[in-house]
Amino acid sequence: MCGILGGISTLPFEFLEDKARLDRAIDCLSHRGPDDRGAYLADDRRAFLGHRRLSIIDLASGHQPIANETGDLLLIYNGEIYNFRALRGSLQTRGHSFRTRSDGEVALHLYEEDASRFVESLAGMFAVAILDQSTGALTLARDRNGIKPLYYYRDGHSLLFASELKAILEILPTRPAICRQALRTYLRWKYVPAPLTIFEDIYKLPPGHRLIARRVGEDDRLSVDVSSYWQPDYSGSKLRDESEAVDRLDAILRAAVKSHLESDVEVGSLLSGGVDSSLVTALACEVSGRPIKTFSVGFEEAGFDQLPFARVLAGKYGTEHFEEHVRLDPMQAIEKLVGQFDEPFADSSALACYRVCEVASRHVKVVLTGDGGDESFAGYGRYEEVLEAAADGGRLRRLRNRAIVASSGAIFSPEAKFLKRFRNASHAPLHQHEEHQVLCSPWLMHRLLTESYRADTMGRCEVFEQHRAHAVARGWPAVEAAQYVDLRMYLPDDILTKVDRTSMACSLECRVPLLDHAVTEFSASLSTDLKICGGVRKYLLKKVAERYVPRELLYRPKMGFRIPVRRWFKRGLLDETAALLDGGALTSHGIFDARGLRWMLRAQRRPWIDFGSQLWAILFLEHWARRYL
Repeated sequence: MCGILGGISTLPFEFLEDKARLDRAIDCLSHRGPDDRGAYLADDRRAFLGHRRLSIIDLASGHQPIANETGDLLLIYNGEIYNFRALRGSLQTRGHSFRTRSDGEVALHLYEEDASRFVESLAGMFAVAILDQSTGALTLARDRNGIKPLYYYRDGHSLLFASELKAILEILPTRPAICRQALRTYLRWKYVPAPLTIFEDIYKLPPGHRLIARRVGEDDRLSVDVSSYWQPDYSGSKLRDESEAVDRLDAILRAAVKSHLESDVEVGSLLSGGVDSSLVTALACEVSGRPIKTFSVGFEEAGFDQLPFARVLAGKYGTEHFEEHVRLDPMQAIEKLVGQFDEPFADSSALACYRVCEVASRHVKVVLTGDGGDESFAGYGRYEEVLEAAADGGRLRRLRNRAIVASSGAIFSPEAKFLKRFRNASHAPLHQHEEHQVLCSPWLMHRLLTESYRADTMGRCEVFEQHRAHAVARGWPAVEAAQYVDLRMYLPDDILTKVDRTSMACSLECRVPLLDHAVTEFSASLSTDLKICGGVRKYLLKKVAERYVPRELLYRPKMGFRIPVRRWFKRGLLDETAALLDGGALTSHGIFDARGLRWMLRAQRRPWIDFGSQLWAILFLEHWARRYL
């Protein structure tokens, strides 16, 4: 795992006159790669590359940038390419000569053969950058599911890219303005979805996309083209035979886990005790033929501790198990997260993820995780509700719920918990799926934001609507349409962002076998009733897991990887937050209306209101504003 940085321009980069500035930008990614650093500067100062390395494969000779045989191509990359051995052998038979034993070098030689399609041969998690000095082109590519991040800044004549926003901000002469659309989107979703970032003119390259920047003509113009090379597809015939599906999925998962164990250092596993992490851990022990190290954390709060379940799986396979009960100071923890995420991010489970990565990093450099199972195999309750809403009887239920909302709205706040549930249930299936994830309603945002930050479109998210329109236009079933939207937006921009930033803060590489693209593509070929059957979500995945995991871990209520943030805001954290927000950065910079904030803080004390998640988002935003504005 690594941190990458670079750029291309039609004019010399002025900042390269001071090499110390480039060194600072590279080294602000040192947590992503503490083992090695590398850099390249073009003689004309119109291109540069920087790299920080966490050595996992080819510990001795994997220094980057890597050049091809003729030296006109240079590569830096972040991630792992799991099929590199097969690709390397094939390339060598076709006459290619390799400088290293690293996995990433295969991308360079594939680019030599077909610059437009090389990325389609790669299986893994990656952000790749290739500088073609013979043509003056820069090619960027991000893995299919967006496991690894890639940001870029562009203006009329230059493009900068990096693994994290902080490296780009280190180079720019002035900090870009806040993107107000991104800010509103954050308040609606608790994260900023690609291609937006919280800053104007800086973007995320979406999952499964490539970017090609090249100098055009003699008019100092830089051409930038962004295109998709892969996305989930739920079209085509569906597999409905359960027995065949179980056997095929078993084989695909075993192959994925085996490939993700490829490493020159020891690989462990994060074990929560849930279905996905238990299955991945069990398969890792099965295919490796030996116990591995496993890592778990728990909380003393009732209902948030899954350590007993993790112990069951660890005991079955005899893993070397490490666990900790953790105590968190929310204010201290959130300051640490703000510095790692660089933009507002309000998924509070990042705290738990960070702490378990901290535990694991004391013992190993690489771990497997169970992320992706819920999105690929329909594990969330919202998928079951979408399925029910799409049934024939859904219209009557929706009419009843609308009547309840209309009759109660004059008495209770629109943000009352029971009213939000009925209002959500009154919508059509995919609208329900959207509302299930919404953090702040348009009504609440209007009350919180100042007039200059409001917009007529506060209730809309163009990114979400584009993904939903794509699914609807293809006539996919409601559950699959919802899965597609989550795989394109929620998974990469919330779940995988959380895992990447918290693990990299600890210089730990997290690998996600359940998001191997072969697994994603197979899950898309399944009929809905193999995902949700008889009230059981992730039905097929659990049938495979029955072969390896004790049943008591598979058919218990879903807990998720949560922290008690809502309880905190019913206790002392509410007063601390009120004191911090009073005259804080959000109001002094004219973003939030102080009256709206005071109303929300008072409302939180009422038993029928729960703004815990919203207050966490605002608390994170306040800390972010103090650091970056």
